[in-house]
Amino acid sequence: MNIQLIGVPLWYGCDNPGTEQAYSLFCQAGIEELAASCGHKITKKHVVLVPEDKEKHFDPSMEYLTGTVETCRNLEKSVSSAMAAGDFPLILGGDHSLGIGSISGINHHIPKEDLTVIWVDAHTDINTNDTSDSHHIHGMPLAACLELGSKKLIHGFGREEQKLLPENLFYIGSRSVDDGEWEILREHNIRAFTMEEVKEKGMESAVKELLSLVKTPYIHLSFDVDFMDAAEYHATGLPIPDGPSVADTHKCLSLLLQSGKVGSMDFVEYSPKHDQDGSGLKICMELLKTCFETIS
Repeated sequence: MNIQLIGVPLWYGCDNPGTEQAYSLFCQAGIEELAASCGHKITKKHVVLVPEDKEKHFDPSMEYLTGTVETCRNLEKSVSSAMAAGDFPLILGGDHSLGIGSISGINHHIPKEDLTVIWVDAHTDINTNDTSDSHHIHGMPLAACLELGSKKLIHGFGREEQKLLPENLFYIGSRSVDDGEWEILREHNIRAFTMEEVKEKGMESAVKELLSLVKTPYIHLSFDVDFMDAAEYHATGLPIPDGPSVADTHKCLSLLLQSGKVGSMDFVEYSPKHDQDGSGLKICMELLKTCFETIS
């Protein structure tokens, strides 16, 4: 498969520098060679421009609004261009606010009726600027794509204001969910396979059940490394306990990609700053190898 690697050196959304270094480390660790060893061709490697943003509180309800939005606009163009070329966009963050740009870029080619997003993450990232206590935009990308909350995060992106339908959004591994997010999930009947449910059913059964609910021809897979249990993986700004093992994470990504419907992917929130022993990078490269071995 032809793959474009799109680096997004963004930390504004989490307000915790470190994630902006991830793409560079992945390249130094040989991600292009890794893809080639699995039979893929990297047709393009490029880094999305992240403008300097010194106005953290330009909008008090959304920190670093200007810099995050401009970065997501740049990413939107890169994703759309990759899809127009018939390539698989692999977006390497960077923090999870970049999901706004990824999904908006996809929306230029895939209407919301045909798009499913699977969010593999400890968090649901569906706060609005009104429900968020932290005001960090990496907790808001899905609300924005559902056209909830401030329109400043999504206005003018993609070809439709609403990029995603709630019935086409699925979570797995959720375990750090704010009260306001639970209200949104319930109000819009959004299906979340919580970590409690995953433990009860087993990873394989949970993933297979999730895939059985997907009704669209296209899936965007968005993976946050904090999905993994903090006891095994700590190289991120906010490690969350009680998550899946690294082994179960490999299983989850492999099963999702085996569906044959995944046409694009985010891989986000690895922070070299929080990876003093290099173990986090090693785990990320092993996970990326699993993805490359499974992407078809």
